[in-house]
Amino acid sequence: MNETSKLTVKRQELGYFDTYFRGKGLEIGGWNDPLIVNGRPIAQHTLPDGSTHVLPFKDGEFDFLYASHVLEHFAKPIDVLREWLRVVKVGGYVYFAVPDFTLYEHNIWPSKYNQAHKKYFTVAMVKELVTRALRNNASLEFCRLEDNNFDYNLDATIDQTRLNASCQIDCCIQKVIRINL
Repeated sequence: MNETSKLTVKRQELGYFDTYFRGKGLEIGGWNDPLIVNGRPIAQHTLPDGSTHVLPFKDGEFDFLYASHVLEHFAKPIDVLREWLRVVKVGGYVYFAVPDFTLYEHNIWPSKYNQAHKKYFTVAMVKELVTRALRNNASLEFCRLEDNNFDYNLDATIDQTRLNASCQIDCCIQKVIRINL
């Protein structure tokens, strides 16, 4: 599906690489479509079981963390999001993307497109999750639907991610204080 690559040019044009993807970065689960910064992939972390509940990194070790289409694979995404915030420095960013329930899952649960999805998300649900996870430790930079090249007139049963469309929610959080969980 190459969800990261689909939005690279747009993110560059919006200045995300100069704002959010600076310094020492960590990507969770990007082995097949890594985020490329300054011509090369950033550090990757993917455990065989996909678990990122406890990362093997120090508090505040990274300037930013990037995760594309990872959070929906966890039963407790709030715990995962808090762990991601833990390893980011104060002033750093957590940038993640999840599939949109309406555009990708077509409002059908459990997912018929990816049986490994344990959670589904709408923009409102992501904003609520982020608010609960932040506990005044971070601020929401943005949370929005990315529907680039999505054709709202196509049959709803078609997986448009295979046609180079984006069907995801992009979210960016800035850590503002040290997190004590």
